[in-house]
Amino acid sequence: RRFWGWLNAVFNKVDHERIQAVGPDWAASEWLLRCGAFVRYEGYEKWQQDYNGLPTGPLGKYKIEAINATESCIMYRGFDYLDGLEHVTEIQLQKCIYIQDECLQRLSETKNLQKSLLQLKIISCGNVTDKGILALHKLTNLEYLYLSDLPGVRQKETTVRVLQQALPNLELELDLE
Repeated sequence: RRFWGWLNAVFNKVDHERIQAVGPDWAASEWLLRCGAFVRYEGYEKWQQDYNGLPTGPLGKYKIEAINATESCIMYRGFDYLDGLEHVTEIQLQKCIYIQDECLQRLSETKNLQKSLLQLKIISCGNVTDKGILALHKLTNLEYLYLSDLPGVRQKETTVRVLQQALPNLELELDLE
């Protein structure tokens, strides 16, 4: 267990020089794929799953539109990679054991995601509590939020009410029994 924690910390270490050299979307793609997530680029239907199969072409050509982090090892430490992403409309966090409240707070404070993110799904992330869900209120353009199997969310009615007051246009779908 200690080895995997160390390895995940290595995968999530942010290389700011790499971001400068190849651009935010390419650097974020490398990080996400290295951690086991998938990305979909703007204008493409196919999900990119293979780090070694990253598409070729000029830097800046591929803009991340969607992130599926199901069973990935992304963690707070790597979230700086998300700062420069301007085209992400969808994120799915499912069975991400390293996702916690601080990650959701960081996600909601990312200026570009505040503008672009429309859909967010958080499923079976056991370290997420009401505090993390409430932090999402800064995602003012969010249109759809799906929450499922989050045992740390204990004040469901209050959390939902506060979130819906902050984001009146949000379609909120819950499966939190």
